[in-house]
Amino acid sequence: MVAVYTVAGLIAVFYAAMTYRRRFETPLAFPLSLVMGGGAVWALADACALAAPTPGLAIAVNYAVFPGVATVIVGFFLHTSISSGHRPSRPALLLIQPLLLVAVVATDPWHHLFYRHAEFGNLGITGQPGPAYWAHVLYSYAMMMAGTVLVIRAMRRAVRGQRRVYRWFLVGAIAPTAGNLVTVFLHVDMRGLDLAPVLFLVTGVVWWWTERSGVNSEPVPVKYAQVISALSDAVMVLDPHGRFLDVNPAAAKLLAAVNPAGGAVIGRQWLEVAGTHFPAAVADAGQTTIYGASGNVYDFRVVKMAAADGSSTGTVVVARDITELERLRAELTEQAVRDGLTGVYNRRHLTTVLEAQAAVAADGHPLSVVMIDVDHFKAVNDRYGHAVGDQVLVDLARQLAGSVRECDMVARYGGEEFVVILPGVPAHAAAERADLWRRQCAARAVDTPLGTLHVTFSAGVAQLTAGGSPEDLLSLADEALYRAKRAGRDRVLTAEHTLSVTG
Repeated sequence: MVAVYTVAGLIAVFYAAMTYRRRFETPLAFPLSLVMGGGAVWALADACALAAPTPGLAIAVNYAVFPGVATVIVGFFLHTSISSGHRPSRPALLLIQPLLLVAVVATDPWHHLFYRHAEFGNLGITGQPGPAYWAHVLYSYAMMMAGTVLVIRAMRRAVRGQRRVYRWFLVGAIAPTAGNLVTVFLHVDMRGLDLAPVLFLVTGVVWWWTERSGVNSEPVPVKYAQVISALSDAVMVLDPHGRFLDVNPAAAKLLAAVNPAGGAVIGRQWLEVAGTHFPAAVADAGQTTIYGASGNVYDFRVVKMAAADGSSTGTVVVARDITELERLRAELTEQAVRDGLTGVYNRRHLTTVLEAQAAVAADGHPLSVVMIDVDHFKAVNDRYGHAVGDQVLVDLARQLAGSVRECDMVARYGGEEFVVILPGVPAHAAAERADLWRRQCAARAVDTPLGTLHVTFSAGVAQLTAGGSPEDLLSLADEALYRAKRAGRDRVLTAEHTLSVTG
């Protein structure tokens, strides 16, 4: 037996030293080194007691077993607590029992509270335990049971990929517990062998292997509560009466922003805390977009929870600030309807808007369009280059966009052609405005490497007629534009010859 205890103790010393060296790399290293170190003291004390030359020395050495036992229990509880995510807030309190135990066993020959009577025989120390001994045993099993319960609870709540780690923790925990129960309570004849220190070595090796072999790449487990806390989305849990039961940090921040003087929210009604800002957010299950008073945009998703009998157990509200997302979405939507060169609207959007305006004009409101074409644009490109030609188009687009009302719309129709939609404007007024733009354009100068360039444009104006379609309106404007170009360019004509305005 001396050889068994000695080998077990030396192996435990080796693993304790290896684990202690990694104490700054993982939070589980130090408690595991306590388990292995305590097991080493336990096993080596058993070996020394068996090898002692006199019974008195053997009994004295045997008392050294119990500080090792206490160290194992502290390490066991620390390891299971940390691995299950319940790191003790005051770990120094765990030292109280080991210190008391040392004091009791050191003075036991005078008060006999630990061993009422002890003898040394061929199979080791035998004796009658006292009340301090049983208090030590009960405390040790209580701590081991508490640690085991923490592991089981963490395993039940953990994400699926973490559960096998806890199974290995339980395997390591059960082995010495079973061995110690056999030794202490069942008195099975093991020829004097104390199974507990040997099996605690198994515990330490199993936990050490679990960490080092990659079974668990991160020893601190991930629980659903930690996942919810880490989310940037605001998660709020309400009871069936609309009272706050729980909020994650993101939700607390959101509620504090919308209700700065609100204080704590747990136990308070939704309407009291957030109702003035998000009154309809939790009315029904589903998804909704809410515009806050500050201008922020929120996506709210509401899930109604129900018990097995169908009764309501509460509501989960998940809120996300999508202000920036909405801004980007609007920006992308705007870019999709804009001409890439000039920045005014493109032909596809022109068609959409013109159809909508034509529907309004059907109620008797006038609707006119101006179709514009840059004169001799091909010659500009041929002589000055396409870069100058592009600049001509950009300048004209800016001039038009800066000269229209908010309800008007400027679009690039294609090439060097532009269309301006003028809701509520009759043909003669549209022609007057178009002629003003024509004169402004002719007066502008474009600087080029070949000298100053002046460009002009021709325009055709048309008003939507009764029963006419958007296509008919564009066709009439195009016809008037064609006539203006045939008449010598640099002029504005309408689809009705009597309303023509020439330059």
